[in-house]
Amino acid sequence: MNLIIRFILVFLCLSFVGCKAELIETKIKTTALKKAMSEGVADVPFKTKITIMGDEKDTRQQIEAFQQIIENYLDIEDIEISKSMMGMDLIIEGSIPLVAGNKLPEKRQDPWGLFIRKNQRKVLANTYPFELALRPTQHFGGFKNQFSEVNILLAPDPYQPILFKFRNNDGSKFRIFSGGVEVAGRHFAIFEGSAKKRLSLKMEGGVYDHTNPVIFFNLQ
Repeated sequence: MNLIIRFILVFLCLSFVGCKAELIETKIKTTALKKAMSEGVADVPFKTKITIMGDEKDTRQQIEAFQQIIENYLDIEDIEISKSMMGMDLIIEGSIPLVAGNKLPEKRQDPWGLFIRKNQRKVLANTYPFELALRPTQHFGGFKNQFSEVNILLAPDPYQPILFKFRNNDGSKFRIFSGGVEVAGRHFAIFEGSAKKRLSLKMEGGVYDHTNPVIFFNLQ
């Protein structure tokens, strides 16, 4: 029996190394993309949920500590703490920077950002001259260290699942190319399409456990 209990404990520990959000949901308008590309940065809304498993008393104390860390680093609109069957849920709403280039503006400390860069892949660059990726920033290390001080098993993972919810709110010509996405409940190894009004792309699991989600786009 002791061997079985030890095995379960080891499995749980391994499962929690590298904490991931359930899904980071972003809402990105074409006007926000244009603003970031012309002015360097724009803020876009996001929502996510983190579940902390365990006894309610212990997990609530940890969540309150995590809440303080999150509020120190991110631009938060609302944080809700609720009890779930598995433990406690931390539901977070706020804004994430949409940045043209490789680094955040000096006054921002966000651990992640949405970065727009020129597409360096020659085979795609003519048709899709830009790429958009969710990436950890230069502040991720400090953010992770503070989480680790509360619970080393819940240190955040640099790679997070994401749902891009695009809205073409100004009649732009907006075309997207990507691989390994879910669109309207269908899964695509390679996806190419236009966002005439709205288009949502989910990128999670598999390769995205080990790399940053990236899409390529053309916006006119």
